[in-house]
Amino acid sequence: MRIAFIANPEAPGGWYRGIGPMLALSARGHEIRQVLLPRGEFRPHLVNGCDVLHVYRDHDAETLRLVRHAKEAGIAVVWDNDDNLAAVPKSNASYKEYGGAAGARAQQAIDKLIAMADLVTAPCRMLCEHYRERGARRTLLIENYVRDELPELRARPQGDTVTVGWLAGVEHHLDVERLPIRDALERLLRERAEVRVASIGVGVGIRDERYRHVKRLNFVNLPEEMVRFDIGIAPIADIPFNRGRSNLKVKEYAAQGIPWLASPIGPYVGLGEKQGGRLVPDDGWYPALERLVVKARERRKLAERAWKWGRGQTIGANAGVWEDALASAQGR
Repeated sequence: MRIAFIANPEAPGGWYRGIGPMLALSARGHEIRQVLLPRGEFRPHLVNGCDVLHVYRDHDAETLRLVRHAKEAGIAVVWDNDDNLAAVPKSNASYKEYGGAAGARAQQAIDKLIAMADLVTAPCRMLCEHYRERGARRTLLIENYVRDELPELRARPQGDTVTVGWLAGVEHHLDVERLPIRDALERLLRERAEVRVASIGVGVGIRDERYRHVKRLNFVNLPEEMVRFDIGIAPIADIPFNRGRSNLKVKEYAAQGIPWLASPIGPYVGLGEKQGGRLVPDDGWYPALERLVVKARERRKLAERAWKWGRGQTIGANAGVWEDALASAQGR
């Protein structure tokens, strides 16, 4: 196939849902062309001659115009998104773009795109249903997968300490406010001298010399920080936006052999010990954490299961899923 794609290289989602899969398809022999659209310019030659145009999230005027051109030229269109933009909380930095009047305009553009698309893809069932309700003719669930090199950067025990780590964007401060995760972590630090806590991105608000917060970190350097985790956590509150998330977080932990604990919400439902982790109710964070800290043998067994599962959750290992999806769109 000759595939043109649009994805923001500065956004993690643009890598997981665009650049990464396209690189994997290129390795399979497909001809790949990345499309960069300067604002106010129309460049139809960027997609001419292609079989498929794959668009991750973009819905601006330039993208709409290019998608219309692609359809008129007989080029299949796949539109993909990994967040429920219609449910962005007011406290989220993206609310300026997707909330209120601006959000209504953005949703109108998205609705036009999904109506034109031959296929709409998303990483969870809830989002697929959401886009069907908004007019998508055909949707397909394609999960997020991790970078191919992640299983090679396997976490190792850090001596006599046990580090509980949380990798999450700053927008997860809402989860800190709504869940008792701060209390659980503070109690763990008080009662277990061997415990260390680290968060990357989101701040937990703990005042303790054994808590480390890395506010900003380049996307490519995340594995170097995660390798220090002994336990990875993924607490999310039960709100519409979170129910539309992907399960990528626990896959990132698992791929590095890090046992994980997650909320039994949305993307994590159905996962568990076979995948190297456990689901934790809102009021169960302290006992679940304390058990894994104390029971090193259980932690090691979960770590081994996590790594075995995570090795099969890379973009390269699942390139065929994207290949089949784009081929099916072309067939339509």
